[in-house]
Amino acid sequence: MGRISISPRDAPLWEAQPFHRWRGVCAAQMWERRLGATGTVLTERSRRRGAPTALALVLALCACSAQAALPTVVSTDLCSDLLLLKIAAPEQILSVSRQSQDPQVSPVAEQARRYPANRGSVEDLLHLKPDIALVYFGWTARRHADLLATQGIRAISAPYPRNWQDSLAAVREIAAQIGRKSVGEAKAAEAERRMRALAERQRPYRMLYLRPNGGTAGQGTYVDDVITRLGLQNLAREQGLSGWGRFPLEQLITSPPDVFLLGYFDRSRSKTGSAYGRHPLFRTLLARTPNIRIPGNAWGCGGLELIGAAEQIAAHLDRLPLGAAADLGD
Repeated sequence: MGRISISPRDAPLWEAQPFHRWRGVCAAQMWERRLGATGTVLTERSRRRGAPTALALVLALCACSAQAALPTVVSTDLCSDLLLLKIAAPEQILSVSRQSQDPQVSPVAEQARRYPANRGSVEDLLHLKPDIALVYFGWTARRHADLLATQGIRAISAPYPRNWQDSLAAVREIAAQIGRKSVGEAKAAEAERRMRALAERQRPYRMLYLRPNGGTAGQGTYVDDVITRLGLQNLAREQGLSGWGRFPLEQLITSPPDVFLLGYFDRSRSKTGSAYGRHPLFRTLLARTPNIRIPGNAWGCGGLELIGAAEQIAAHLDRLPLGAAADLGD
C-alpha cells in the first residue's frame, strides 16, 4: 500500500497530540493547516495505487476527536451503574460503584469489573476528577454538589422511576447529558418496541407481587405498571394499595391471587425480615398457587432492566395452565 510521509516539522505534533487527547476542537482543523496541499507528501508509486488523500486522513482524525470529546463519567451506586453501563462509551467510564461488581446484588458484575470501583464518596470523586458524577435518587453526598462543581465536576441525578415511561425518559435524558443522545434514543426505542410486543397478549390473571417481609407494590409503582402492561390485574392495586407497602396476611388468605410474583426470595434474610415469607399460612397458600420468582437483582432499580424482567414474567405466564399449582422459575 501507499505510504504517507510526514515532514519532520509535523512529526512533533503527531507524537505530542495523541488522537484520544484532542478535546474541544476538531482534529481536522489542526491537520488541514499542517497537511493541506503541501504538507502531505505521497510517493509516485502511492499515487498510482490510489493512496489515501489528505481529506480522508482529516475526516478520520475528526471522527477520533469527536469521540474523545465525550465527557468522562463516574457512577456512584448500583442503579446509576446499570444505566451508565448501558448507554456510555467504554472510554467515558472512569469508575463504577463497588456494588455493581458484587454478583450477589448486581446483574452486570462481570462487565462492571472492567472498571475501577468507587465507594460513592465525595473523596472518590475529587480523586477521580470526572466531568460528570452520575448519582441516584438517594445519594448521601448530594449536599456536596456545590463543592464538586467548583472542581469542574457536574453531578447529574438519575430520577427514581414511578412507571415504565419514567424509565425510558431517564435513559433518553441521561444519555443526552453525557453526549450519547442517539444511543439513548435507540436503546429506549428498542425497549419500548419489546414492551409493546408483550402487551399484545392478554393474560387473565390476578397477580400479587410479594417480598419476604410482606412488602408489595401498589398503584403508582413501576412494578404495578409492568404488571398492568402485561395484561394482568395487580391484586395490590385492586385492594386499594398505593405506592410501596405491606400486604396484610389476613387479607391474603381471604383474597388470594391467581399467581404470585416473588421478589428477593433468592436472598438470605433475617428471621424478622423474612417472617411473612416463612409463615405457615403463607407457605400453605404458596404450595398450591402458581408462582414466578424474579431474582432480586433483576429489576430493583426500575430502569431498562424492566424489559428483561417483563419478558421473563410473560414467558412463565404464557406456559402456565390456569388453575395448576406450580413453581414457575427461579
